Amino acid sequence: MPLSGLRVWSVIVAGIIMGACSSLSGNSSVSQQETIPLGQVVYLKNCASCHGPNGEGQNPAAPLSKDATGRFLAPPHDSTGHTWHHDDDLLIQIVREGGMGSPSDFYPMPAFGDKLSDEDITAVIAYIQTLWTEEQRTRQRQATEAVSAQK
Repeated sequence: MPLSGLRVWSVIVAGIIMGACSSLSGNSSVSQQETIPLGQVVYLKNCASCHGPNGEGQNPAAPLSKDATGRFLAPPHDSTGHTWHHDDDLLIQIVREGGMGSPSDFYPMPAFGDKLSDEDITAVIAYIQTLWTEEQRTRQRQATEAVSAQK
């Protein structure tokens, strides 16, 4: 999927922002200029079927509503969602190990640790971050730094 002019600028800005994120910047196999486009490709191939091609989730009109079974559908990862509330380490863990919530409340996300490389997972998270507002990226980066400082 080609990137539009506006998306290209978003990708460039996000790439600059990502350079400051310590837990994601250790990726030496893929350059920062390649990380976000790679993340978009990996996201579209592995995540979009549940979380939407634009990160809108399975129920963009009412993302906090439960379906007929009483469970939440896949949440949005764009600026309308809550993904930006989580630090990078937790996001990486969720992608690797799956899960996230009780099966009685959520449809469990499958684990992708055996399907995606660390580089792919890092790239997906970098791409998802381009879907957030500047304020959300700043707050998420602060959450990541706070968790890293506790280690």
